[in-house]
Amino acid sequence: MSLPRSLRDLTLRYSALYLVLVAVTVVLGAGAIALWQEASRESLRVTGMVQEVEAMRGNLYRQMKELFDTTFLDDSNAQTQYTHYSGLIDDGLRRLAEHASGAEEQAAVRELKRTYRAIHTRTDAIVFGPIPPEGRVLQRIFDTDLEAGGLQAYEAAFLQVDRLFLLQQERLQARLSRLALTTPLLLLIPLLAACALLVLTRRFLAQAVVNPFSRLQAATRVIAAGDLTHRVPREGARELIELSDTINSMAYELQQSRAALLRAERQATLGALVPVVAHNIRNPLASIRATAQVIDDEYLHREVRDGLQGIITTTDRLERWTASLLSYLHPLEVLPQSGDTGSMLKGLLDLVQPQFDQRQVVLQRVVPPWLPPCRFDADLLEQALYALIINALEATPTGEVVEVSLQLRDARLEFLIRDRGPGLQWSVGLSGLGRAPMVPGRTTKRTGTGLGIPFALKVSEVHDGGLRYQVRPNGGTEALFWIPCP
Repeated sequence: MSLPRSLRDLTLRYSALYLVLVAVTVVLGAGAIALWQEASRESLRVTGMVQEVEAMRGNLYRQMKELFDTTFLDDSNAQTQYTHYSGLIDDGLRRLAEHASGAEEQAAVRELKRTYRAIHTRTDAIVFGPIPPEGRVLQRIFDTDLEAGGLQAYEAAFLQVDRLFLLQQERLQARLSRLALTTPLLLLIPLLAACALLVLTRRFLAQAVVNPFSRLQAATRVIAAGDLTHRVPREGARELIELSDTINSMAYELQQSRAALLRAERQATLGALVPVVAHNIRNPLASIRATAQVIDDEYLHREVRDGLQGIITTTDRLERWTASLLSYLHPLEVLPQSGDTGSMLKGLLDLVQPQFDQRQVVLQRVVPPWLPPCRFDADLLEQALYALIINALEATPTGEVVEVSLQLRDARLEFLIRDRGPGLQWSVGLSGLGRAPMVPGRTTKRTGTGLGIPFALKVSEVHDGGLRYQVRPNGGTEALFWIPCP
């Protein structure tokens, strides 16, 4: 199962979302401002052109007035004013042509310019042409052709341009109205997105950091109070999960260390107490055994002699138990030397062979003809293997087989002892079938001390090895004792 995203990755993701949101807001704002500026410029342009057309219209009628003054009032200054207004009108037409946008506006400006040129040609002929008789002049001034073909056409062109620009103004006004309506809406979208992102961020912080961290604090307080079995929940961001795993691992190691410390303290207490108890037990036992031996005589009644033999047997058993307990509690002094484990095992099996023969149990040996020399304490190793082999012998029924094998595998020597007994009955100190007892326990054998397996485990540990028990599929127990042999 993959871990959740790390807090750093999620922070970078949300930071990127914030940057994208800021960029979108900037783009939308800049776009709205650009559209508004463009519409404002267009509105100013159209307004300027409308004003230019109105000014041209006024200048044309002022020019007509100067034409009247020249013709009827013989005003010498009228021609100058007439020429001045002609220049103003020409400049206005030039500016209209420069600012016209689109084919429709350009066509309207060209039509306005054409009609004005038609009028201007006729009025120039009147103002600057040869002076005709007075009646002829009056006829020219009020010539219906001039009014119908010139001024009316110019007025029609002016109205067309005016309507066009008014329509443009209405469109621009509608466009500005739409921008005024849509711009707040466009800016509202990033604002809503920012609010949603803020809610998601708070939710993310609550689920990935705040709540898991609160539960982690509560769990660590429970662990600090002494409950090392309590575990921190694995939740939140990846860093918090890794921190929870570290705290749980630390709590487990502290739990194991405390258990080991309690065992060490218990064993140290036993180590200090047992020698005193053993001394106080051994002296009365020696006296009891000596008295029983002195009293024992062949002339005594059989029942009395059997009772004396029971006393002697019991005192011997107590003596063995006391000696084994003292040897287990005392620190083992390892004196490793290079030797042949195969030869050592063969000698040990030859030593226990009579006991197998006496119990009518078959001892099957699997020892390689040659093994590389290893460093080990031969005395301690023999005692440990002797205890394990005797345990297998005493647990195996008559006629069954006990297999003792030796092999070199993965740079370690493995002593494998298999029996066909009822299975391992000693459950004190076991954690499943894969581990051997770690502390002494109660024995089920009448003459046993309950220290054979713990002593063998202790010997394996001082050799940097190990001891493991497991139940065989078809009945019986398999003991694996190993030591390193690099």
